[in-house]
Amino acid sequence: MSDLDHRLAVATEVVRKAGRLARDYFDRRHELTIELKGKQDLVSVADKSVEALIRRELGAAFPGDVFLGEEGGGTEAPRSWVIDPIDGTSNFLRGMPYWSCVLAYVVDGITELGLTIDPIHDELFVARRGHGATRNGETIRVSPCDDPGRACVAMSFNFKLPPETYVRILGGLAAEGFDHRRMGSAALQLCHVADGRVEAAMAPLASSWDVIAGLCIAEEAGAVATRWTDGCALTGTRASGACAPGVVEPFERATGLVLRRP
Repeated sequence: MSDLDHRLAVATEVVRKAGRLARDYFDRRHELTIELKGKQDLVSVADKSVEALIRRELGAAFPGDVFLGEEGGGTEAPRSWVIDPIDGTSNFLRGMPYWSCVLAYVVDGITELGLTIDPIHDELFVARRGHGATRNGETIRVSPCDDPGRACVAMSFNFKLPPETYVRILGGLAAEGFDHRRMGSAALQLCHVADGRVEAAMAPLASSWDVIAGLCIAEEAGAVATRWTDGCALTGTRASGACAPGVVEPFERATGLVLRRP
């Protein structure tokens, strides 16, 4: 078994454990103490406990590995695990069933492994670069749609972004004929690009842990996507997105993103 195969096998078990722990917290969310990190930016013990589990399990399996997480911080290294313990915390704490646990393994700026689990619907999305993408072990592909008038874009927003920027993007999407949704988990939205539920997803301002696993999963399912490390460190923020090949040009016009062609 290669090093990446081994890491993927271990990471798959770890992210499933993380999903089970997060689901347990979700089922008793009324007991949780909620903190405010910023405007509409919530966190609870659930986020911290799930990230701690991931770090502990992976650290035991791969001593000396470097971690970067939304809650625990960290540094960038040539080989890094990047963690978002609960992407969509606001949905999670409100009892809305659209959130995910996210893990990626990055080597020299390239996301080699991407994993995102939706514990509510028991869906695990996995990609290893160059080996395709799966949902619960079944191969997935992006939508074949080539008409923006029949396409839907999943959007993300946070209050670190000027509202005018977000509104301008929505106007551009409408002008091109796209429908749109804002569902509350950038990571899971990218997985839904990968399996064809929506044609595209965009986060006008994201951290690496929000999107790099999903970008890898979407690309491996046939999407055209941004590459996080094209000019941005793992510790930085940037606009990110992915879309089905048939609607790349109108999506780029609407959003201003420049996607990486194969």
